[in-house]
Amino acid sequence: MERLSGEELRRKKGMLVRDYNSCQERRQGRKEQLAGLLNQMARREAFAEDFYRKPIEAMLSLLADAGQVIRQLQTTLRSYESLMEKIQVDISVIEQEKERIVELLCEYAYEVHQNLGRMDQNSTIRIRDKTVKMLKITLPDWEENAPMYLRRIQDFMDETTRRGIELLEHNENAQEYFGVRLTTKSLYDITVGIEHVQIRLYKIEEQREYPITWSQVARNSGGEGFLSAFIILASLLYYMRRDDTDLFAGHNEGKVLLMDNPFAQTNAAHLLKPLMDMAEKTNTQLICLSGLGGESIYSRFDNIYVLNLIAAGLSSGMQYLKAEHMRGSEAETMLVSQIEVLGQQELVF
Repeated sequence: MERLSGEELRRKKGMLVRDYNSCQERRQGRKEQLAGLLNQMARREAFAEDFYRKPIEAMLSLLADAGQVIRQLQTTLRSYESLMEKIQVDISVIEQEKERIVELLCEYAYEVHQNLGRMDQNSTIRIRDKTVKMLKITLPDWEENAPMYLRRIQDFMDETTRRGIELLEHNENAQEYFGVRLTTKSLYDITVGIEHVQIRLYKIEEQREYPITWSQVARNSGGEGFLSAFIILASLLYYMRRDDTDLFAGHNEGKVLLMDNPFAQTNAAHLLKPLMDMAEKTNTQLICLSGLGGESIYSRFDNIYVLNLIAAGLSSGMQYLKAEHMRGSEAETMLVSQIEVLGQQELVF
């Protein structure tokens, strides 16, 4: 063991004290620096939630022991890493769900596209010994444009999701936005484009008939406009009642239309004949209430009844309807029926 003189021992002590004080100063400086960084982090808006703020406060309370600060930091980092792994799994599931939703939307848009193409299937009648397809719907080729349609639906999904998140973050009503955004019309318009759907109807005049566009239908006269509306309605009724999955169905089920004075404008023979031919083609029975007469109207119906209001003899102020069979071979049988009007819809061109 080396023996030190008194002078050397004092010098050695001085060096140790100096080094100790230097270490204490550096330690205090690092402590203050760490405290400043942690306080700066705690004041940031990004770390305002308790999930981030409390671990920072825990490290601030342990500044006197650097080892405990390091252990707290390691524990915090491990919890964040574990959370990140879980979030990555959740994101993967969300992406899969998103892809599935895009796939379902694409399938639905394709189904709408296919159904649009079927609505004009049973609209061909004969006019002046010539076969005429009264309603013709021409659609873009889906297979040819499928990749573009898929991209449009993906963009639609991304935009809808982004906007929905913005509304939720601002505590606004996202449900109302989704209700307007996620409709059949909106989806099909964004995917295919309604402007790319060509609709042709025939304008029937006394001496000729010729195809017109959907926008031209609105400029038809009263009778011609009614005929166009009836063609569309009859085609839609045929389409809605057709069940291709029922092997035992006739695929053209009977329909009944009760119409109030349809002959106010449509009483010309050249308009009535295609109207009645279309009704027969779609297996639609017409019950028309009208005060108009004339052979052009009477000749189109198998049975004609006259309805008269008769004053009730037993109840004062009460009346009842009495039907008189004027034309047709059908037996006079009146069945008690109840008709309830639940609502009315207007067909707008």
